[in-house]
Amino acid sequence: MQSPGLATLDPLKPDAARRWPGTGRSIQFVVMTRAVNSAKGAAGAAVVVAMWETVRGLGLVDPRDLPSTFAIVRAVADGLRGGELASAVAMTVGSWAPGLLLAAVAGAAGGVALALLPRLEIAIRPLLEFLRPIPSVALIPVALLVLGVGLQMQLFMIAFASIWPVLFSTKTGVEGVDPRFMETGRVLHLRPGARILRIVLPAALPAFATGLRTASAIALVVAITVEMLTGQGGIGSYIENVRLNGLVTEMWAAIFVTGVLGYLVNAVFMAIERALMPWGPEYRDR
Repeated sequence: MQSPGLATLDPLKPDAARRWPGTGRSIQFVVMTRAVNSAKGAAGAAVVVAMWETVRGLGLVDPRDLPSTFAIVRAVADGLRGGELASAVAMTVGSWAPGLLLAAVAGAAGGVALALLPRLEIAIRPLLEFLRPIPSVALIPVALLVLGVGLQMQLFMIAFASIWPVLFSTKTGVEGVDPRFMETGRVLHLRPGARILRIVLPAALPAFATGLRTASAIALVVAITVEMLTGQGGIGSYIENVRLNGLVTEMWAAIFVTGVLGYLVNAVFMAIERALMPWGPEYRDR
């Protein structure tokens, strides 16, 4: 017997019945929409390249400081092929990922606790509002004194900077759970722990995911900034080293790779959200 998921893609079915899984829209509409969006993105990139080359050709900026896009792409290929730029990217990801994981775990636990324990939220709210506006880079000297130069300091800085979106998004998600869901859990005689696991957390998961996606970009920025300021291996120190050595094209190549890395991180998180949490407000109507 054919599964329901495969039945929606049966070519013998009427076209109106062929829907993209997880949406109420036809496969043709979804494919066309994504193709149009991709074309718009490519057109936008082409416009940026044209403006870059125009500024360079008109001499508005010294061509030595603004290499051609072809030279930058070639430098990217050479850097990745030679392994030096690829190694820098790997080292940055190696500190970014565990730092973001620490922020995700601590932020999720803290957000749930603050939402479910109002007295705790009242007690520590002044401390949170004091710590949150502090720029993470302002704490680098303190982190260096306490933790020294190394992975521990990097993880602390990344986690401190990226915990706030996760914490407050999770708190908002838990507070936004429909009270009728909780009442249904009481009617079904679910224990408080079971209500949290089976009702609160699934309902708050889209908010947590949005906060985590925001935190991933912040964590990447902080990871690279710390590398630039402390000389720790990674994209940040690579950019600083090639700049000091006058390798302008290689510097722009590393900046380009940083932008691509940030784009891929965001795209991966959005794809995971779309696949695992289709009930989220950003995807359920698409």
